[in-house]
Amino acid sequence: MISAVIKVTPEHLSLIDQLHRNPNQSWGESALLSCLDRLQAGGPTEAEEVKVHDGWAFDDGFCLIYKSPWGPTVGVRVEASGRQFIGAHADEPTAAEFGIDIADFTVAEPLGSSSYRLACDTTGLGWWGDRPFPLERSA
Repeated sequence: MISAVIKVTPEHLSLIDQLHRNPNQSWGESALLSCLDRLQAGGPTEAEEVKVHDGWAFDDGFCLIYKSPWGPTVGVRVEASGRQFIGAHADEPTAAEFGIDIADFTVAEPLGSSSYRLACDTTGLGWWGDRPFPLERSA
């Protein structure tokens, strides 16, 4: 049996490594790690379609900068009480379930009409998802 080799960015691998080394993860860090792990594994979209460039967590969510499927590099901000969670895996998700849901149904999906409503930060990076959006590339 031949296993598929998933190509991810060095930044993606570094974020996963950093989060795995933290034994006291916040809810947001656990959700981010779950999202990154799912994207690394492939999920419903080919891993080559999404390239993670940066990410960070906050108390109840996270931000991720990535090259979207068939689109530009963008930032997405998601939070537990926000509108990006689809609820395909759970109605009241754990951090891990939230991260998987965001990977599968937010990050892995083409931007579609969201590409017309991006809010640019000070560097010109377009953001979408749950407001307030970062003004810079780190929070």
